[in-house]
Amino acid sequence: MNAARLLRNWLILIPVLLVLAVGLYAAAGFWLVPRLIRSQATDYVSTELHKSLSLGDIRFNPFTFELDMRDIAIADQARRSGRRPVVALRRLYLDFQASSLWRRAYTFRQVELEAPYADTIIRPDGSLNLADLLPKPEQPDEPLPHVWIEDLSVHRGHIDFADRSRRRPLIKVLSPIEFRLKDFHTTPAGGGFRLAAASEEGERFVWAGQLSLRPLASDGRLRISALKARSVYEFIGDELPFQLTQGRFDLGGQYRFSVVPKSGMRLDATLPDISATGLGLRARGVDDDWVSVPKATLANTRVSLQESRITIDTLRVSGLKATLWREADGSLNIERLLEDTDASAAPASASASADDWKFALGRLELDQADVSLEDRTVTPATPFHLAPLALTASGLSLALDKPVPITVHATVNGKAPLTIEGEVVPQTAAAKLRVDVSKLPLLDVKPYLPDYPALELKSGIAAAEGELTLEPEDAPGPDIRFVGEANVTAFELIEAASKRPFVSWDRLDALDLDYTTGPDALTVRTVRIARPFARVIVAPDRSVNLITLFGDSETAAGGATGKSIATKSTPTRSRLLRPDAARPAPKAASSEPTMPITIGKLVLASGTMSFADYSIQPNFQARIEALRGSITGLSIGGPRLAKIDLAGHVINRYSPVRITGETNLLEYDQHTDIGMEFRNIELPIFNPYSDRYAGYAIAKGKLTTKLHYRIDDRKLAADHHIVVDQLQWGEATDSKEKVSLPIRLATSLLKDRNGVINLDLPVTGTLDDPKFRLWPVIWQIIKNLVVKIVTAPFDFIGSLFKGAEQAQFVEFAPGSAELPEGAKSALASLAQGLADRPALQLDVPAGPGIEADAAALTEQRMLAALASIDSRKGPKYAELDRGDKIDVLEDLYRQDFGNRPRPPDAAASEEDTTRKERRASRKDSEIEWLEEQLRPRYRVAQDELVKLGQARATAVQEALLAGGAIDPARVFLAANLQVEGKDDKVRMKLSLE
Repeated sequence: MNAARLLRNWLILIPVLLVLAVGLYAAAGFWLVPRLIRSQATDYVSTELHKSLSLGDIRFNPFTFELDMRDIAIADQARRSGRRPVVALRRLYLDFQASSLWRRAYTFRQVELEAPYADTIIRPDGSLNLADLLPKPEQPDEPLPHVWIEDLSVHRGHIDFADRSRRRPLIKVLSPIEFRLKDFHTTPAGGGFRLAAASEEGERFVWAGQLSLRPLASDGRLRISALKARSVYEFIGDELPFQLTQGRFDLGGQYRFSVVPKSGMRLDATLPDISATGLGLRARGVDDDWVSVPKATLANTRVSLQESRITIDTLRVSGLKATLWREADGSLNIERLLEDTDASAAPASASASADDWKFALGRLELDQADVSLEDRTVTPATPFHLAPLALTASGLSLALDKPVPITVHATVNGKAPLTIEGEVVPQTAAAKLRVDVSKLPLLDVKPYLPDYPALELKSGIAAAEGELTLEPEDAPGPDIRFVGEANVTAFELIEAASKRPFVSWDRLDALDLDYTTGPDALTVRTVRIARPFARVIVAPDRSVNLITLFGDSETAAGGATGKSIATKSTPTRSRLLRPDAARPAPKAASSEPTMPITIGKLVLASGTMSFADYSIQPNFQARIEALRGSITGLSIGGPRLAKIDLAGHVINRYSPVRITGETNLLEYDQHTDIGMEFRNIELPIFNPYSDRYAGYAIAKGKLTTKLHYRIDDRKLAADHHIVVDQLQWGEATDSKEKVSLPIRLATSLLKDRNGVINLDLPVTGTLDDPKFRLWPVIWQIIKNLVVKIVTAPFDFIGSLFKGAEQAQFVEFAPGSAELPEGAKSALASLAQGLADRPALQLDVPAGPGIEADAAALTEQRMLAALASIDSRKGPKYAELDRGDKIDVLEDLYRQDFGNRPRPPDAAASEEDTTRKERRASRKDSEIEWLEEQLRPRYRVAQDELVKLGQARATAVQEALLAGGAIDPARVFLAANLQVEGKDDKVRMKLSLE
């Protein structure tokens, strides 16, 4: 009974004890556990973390092992109330499973974190404030306990981030943050998870995959959407040399991560698509974007941490716009986008580790780009617009010494297609490129051309195709080389002031062109110029445009010597590729070596050379048309001789021009041998000159000239053979500048029987004589020749026909018309000369005889009368003695006067004379008196003198015409021309017209 009672009591006690135990368990769980948690947590945070902890409602269900905590916040103890906590959590819910006992793992069916918050701060010293909340591990090698979380979720998370270690503090807010972890084990099996976060600006981050802690490993997918470029710049801006002002990034892909003991960390990621949209880039401190990228995409990016390799299949950039300029010092503004603004801040190990990485970009594609470039190294600054621009490059890597194939297609300034294909070595900037550009207006590159202020480039279209080679700086030979072809079409250069054409051509082709810099040289196998035109003008002030257009007289003289050519400096390779390279100080033009230029053959076709002289009225204009031919071996800065063979015509094709010979253009004074021939040129085109200087217009005539110039060692020998055919003068002009020479006579004298004037004018001299000028010397020779022949025309004819010079003067005996000895032969020679100069006319004086003739004729008549008185006396009157003379004279006196003569008494003789002498003297006086009395009776009349003059002229005429060589109409008996006394002769002077 007692046993039964005892059993019954125990049966009653056991339930009571169980109820009591459950009650105590429940009381401990529902009441004590929350208080223990609050107490222990508060003490731990205060003691270990030196923070303050505030906790809201804490609930624990000891039967379901569920823990629900509200309003958890950890703050700095020094913080005042009302300030943000370091971390906070609105609600923490844990659902622990009792099955953990037999599963041998801490099993949580559900873990929920609602509205977690973190005030994340990177302090100025680089430390993270949240690191203060982490306990120091006591046994770091202790294995993790087995934990199984079936479901972990984070809702509406919020992070305030501030980086105060940067020069410009960064503040960022991430909210809301969502995270989900499913079926997670701390064993190698791990578990799945998903993390989603967003910023206030709509940036989103999604990360999902599998995660294990032992070993630490994860694989999964992640996606970042609408990541603002400004956000990226705020995070890494201090590491970038440029500013990211706008745009967004989107990326997504897969990864695999693990930490293998003794092998290190492994990470492999594949990002099929990384895109950037609407990017804007600018240098620090500027107000406008220099580069904008509407769309850029990285396709199939692969990252391997173990292999230190990044591989990208393709980078595509669409619609890029860039504004670039080259400063006056040669630097590019784009360089500022690549400058390391704080290189000293980068740790040394960073660059060392970066060198271990390998990078490969399979293909770079740039399309529909728009690049504006302004070159400020020239004046005025020159803009270039490349749009659309497309670029492709393949095989890019960090092995910068490997060649990279590239292709560029662009349009320059909306007009000129540009294509570049080839390879570039990034490390040395060496390149071998095929370049093709066409339709490039020369006006777009005018500042790079030689500058002559008096000239204006009106038009010109350039094109080039060939291979451009850039060699490394340390490589032997030229830095830059272009081999190919080039052409310039529709070229026209005009005078800036008058707008008159100066030089032009339809097309210039340079074939097999080879241009190098460092050293500078240009070689062209063939240059062909179609329809070239050049104009030489003499202005009203008599200045020549070739001199005035290219500078002052000193410059022109310098150019004439051929010792230097002023050209704009050729940019060296270092200046092209590294604009900040040292630039040599400018040199004086005279000290710069001339760039060697060699042209194998210059071919001209259908050219025109125009000459106009506006210094005379009317203006003179002439043109060499259809200019064609070649100049072979053209060399500037070298010893080669250029061989010239040119032809054309003046006015029309019936007046041909030919130029042949050889010279060295820059050393012409050492050796030149040039011949020029002008044939059948109509002389009336020179009327402006003949009117002004000759005083006559040219009615007709043709000109043919052969000019030959030889220069050796600055010594000149020039031959000028001039042929003028059928020159006829027209009306006289009233020019005040005409030469005071009988031009018509000179012309007649120079013309041969065929109406042709042949002149040979040799000139010799030295170019070292400062007073030596070729054409003034030639003009002086011609002038002297004309003066000589017009002042001594018979001497000129005599130089052609020996003896003719003696026919200018015919000396007659007084009172006689008989030609003197030798006159006939001289007149015959003159007749031959006149026959060879048919334009000449001869005037023979036919005027009456002079006083000497009258005296001679009177004497002759008186002697005849005396002879008729006594013809039987035998001896002539002059041979009679004194007595007989007196007898004859007295008889003639009585006959003529009818009385006996009564001579006056003779003057008394000197006392010392003899009687005989006195008698002879008386007879002489008587004879003299009788002769004086009789002479007036026999004086000739004027008509007899006229007849004498005519007889003499006729005698000369007969002698001239005797051979029949000349037309009688050309010999004129000029009654207005007189003879003159010359010693004891009467001289007849013939004159030519």
